[in-house]
Amino acid sequence: MSLPDRIAQWLRDYLKAAGADGFVFGLSGGVDSATVAALAVRAVGADRVLAALMPCHSQPDDLRLARQVAETFGIPTVTVDLTPVYDALLAALPSSENALAPANIKPRLRMITLYYLAQSHNYLVLGSGNKSELNVGYFCYDQQTRALTTEGLKTYQELRPGDVVFSLDLRTKNVIACPVAEVYVFEYEGEMLAYGGGKGSSVDLMVTPNHRILVERQGQLEFRRADELPRRSTPLPLPRPWEGTSAPTPVFEFDNTGVGSNARCFSPMAMDEFLYILGLYLGDGYAQASPVLQTIKGTGRKRDPRTGRFVAGEAETTIVEYTGYRTWFALPDGSRGRSRLIAILERNGIEWGATPVEVWVCGRPFYRAMVECGSSAQEKRIPSWVMQYPSEYLTHLLEGLMDSDGDRRGYYYTSSPRLAEQVAELGCKIGRNVILRTRPPRMAIRQDGVPVRSGISYEVHIYGNGRRWLHGAKFRRVPYRGIVWCPDVPGTHNLLVERNGRFLFCGNTKYGDGGVDLLPLGGLYKTQVWELARELGVPQEVIDRPPTAGLWPGQTDEGEMGITYRELDRILAAMEAGDLFGLDPAAVEKVRGMMARSEHKRRMPPIFEP
Repeated sequence: MSLPDRIAQWLRDYLKAAGADGFVFGLSGGVDSATVAALAVRAVGADRVLAALMPCHSQPDDLRLARQVAETFGIPTVTVDLTPVYDALLAALPSSENALAPANIKPRLRMITLYYLAQSHNYLVLGSGNKSELNVGYFCYDQQTRALTTEGLKTYQELRPGDVVFSLDLRTKNVIACPVAEVYVFEYEGEMLAYGGGKGSSVDLMVTPNHRILVERQGQLEFRRADELPRRSTPLPLPRPWEGTSAPTPVFEFDNTGVGSNARCFSPMAMDEFLYILGLYLGDGYAQASPVLQTIKGTGRKRDPRTGRFVAGEAETTIVEYTGYRTWFALPDGSRGRSRLIAILERNGIEWGATPVEVWVCGRPFYRAMVECGSSAQEKRIPSWVMQYPSEYLTHLLEGLMDSDGDRRGYYYTSSPRLAEQVAELGCKIGRNVILRTRPPRMAIRQDGVPVRSGISYEVHIYGNGRRWLHGAKFRRVPYRGIVWCPDVPGTHNLLVERNGRFLFCGNTKYGDGGVDLLPLGGLYKTQVWELARELGVPQEVIDRPPTAGLWPGQTDEGEMGITYRELDRILAAMEAGDLFGLDPAAVEKVRGMMARSEHKRRMPPIFEP
């Protein structure tokens, strides 16, 4: 498949995954935007493409050539003259001696316009940045990395815009819930950096070299490129506990609605006690609602229809069927949770019964409170409304879980995949370190010699709240060919990800990416864009035109940089290959300086921690 066809297929796949209807982009009359126009038409057809012409004190040739490109490829256009808006904003601002200050207003206005049009048509915004201009790739995870959401762990294929993930508030360091704005998926062939992942490691991460790692420096959170971490141990963020999205009342009210005369009505219970019992039930409980037959013996008296008087007669019996509700806790004598459960029940006036291996409670209110967590071991789950409570309440739930199917070392065991993920979420929310492992089926021999095969089970290790570290020199360079992906989490630009059971708050892709959704030319140098433009039939006059951002009259990219694109691309390619032999050292240092001066555009601003 040719390069244009591969890019077009990539655009189609991404459009389908995003649930969008087409593409919008700015058409400037330059070779980059013209090439994007041709690729968009090849991908989805001209009827699903919109070109925005946005003059702002522009040269006459800008509009003329933009319209020529649109006509060449049959693209509908909309013209938005930004000149009055620019002039009005500039008049309202204090004057500046720096020519770039007013000039950079123009691309910001263009970005606002494009996203307005995109939202109006359910389109995605295409950018025209190329590799020479950006000198960055995508900040991405490998396809084995998953995101922890309020619905459990999700792969890049399962994660959707609107899903709620867990993030760190960059100011307070608290764990918070944030919606995903978009999920970006790319095909990638190149080098990945792998951190940790070995036996005993608390970190497992595989990212592109320029991925933004969330670290803590002098008490402040900041992002550092994976390939630019200091060659020493760098502290990872130490989250502050989850404050919750809903505050429960101090007591839990049992639901007594619709109960029959056989049901026991319970008085309110302290919330910490209720959550502890809920934890015990999740590990060792089961609820049963079953028909009960009761024989009711008659009095033997009946009314004489002739006299209306009661007379002696044969006693009759009646069989009545009703539903009996019972909640069991498989807590044998001597187990950690049994004595505490009984003490809570007695303190709250709840009648209970027991055998040497179980404790049980009758009554529909108690049954209804517990059965929401599921009945069978494989389907156990924590109700979503409970998971929204602040960490000080969730701690009591975790105590109940550990006193049922946990141990004193901090390991919790379950056969429910959903519950395992929720227990891991609990650990992260209360500020603990977590490792989640899947345990394969095992064979055992019963006392009678019969082999028994267990199912898949899960082990969650919740331990300590100590700081973890990444060492900038301790990573593996891994050749990679496959899918890389990253979500857009507005506001915090980080999320809680998991790889091989290790959890970590790490950066996302959409900070400083040029204000667009897709960059079809982002992997191509400028010289490659020129070649692609010729192949796609872009008008020759557009290809020959000197590249310019149109920041001021007469401005050109090469004049502004002080180096031609052909020289720049040669140096960038050599730097990427790690072979600078034969290049002018002064030119190489010039390019390094340009990259260093633009680095702040690819980083999250430093945040002051009061």
